[in-house]
Amino acid sequence: MSRILAIDYGEKRVGLAVSDPLKLIATPLDTLKVSSEKALFEDLLKLIEKWDIHQILVGYPLGLKGNKTQQTQKVDQFVAALKKYVPLPIILWDERFTSTEAETILHQKGVKPSKNKDLIDQMSARIILQEYLDYGMKDEK
Repeated sequence: MSRILAIDYGEKRVGLAVSDPLKLIATPLDTLKVSSEKALFEDLLKLIEKWDIHQILVGYPLGLKGNKTQQTQKVDQFVAALKKYVPLPIILWDERFTSTEAETILHQKGVKPSKNKDLIDQMSARIILQEYLDYGMKDEK
């Protein structure tokens, strides 16, 4: 059974999470450091093969009022480039407040978010994916 890969895109770091084969639970993966677009896409392709990914979920950073922001435009550019490298369905998922939620979770675990930005990215990707699994896929099950 195949899995879903969630991406929390950032220009410096990309947080990742993967679903279990039954698409019930999201698990964070390592955060990728962005050195170049080509290297990023090569790393993503390796993960897609390793985890038998059939769908990609990308966090979509809308503004508080649901409007597009500068970061939304950067994600649009990333997704357009990703579509050239990866022949899989790509779904955009509203990611408002996921970084704040990730920081809160890390605080509760006694981890200082300011010193663990990679963990924030991983946790954000996990939250994005878990929300999708819990709410977005209910019509597909």
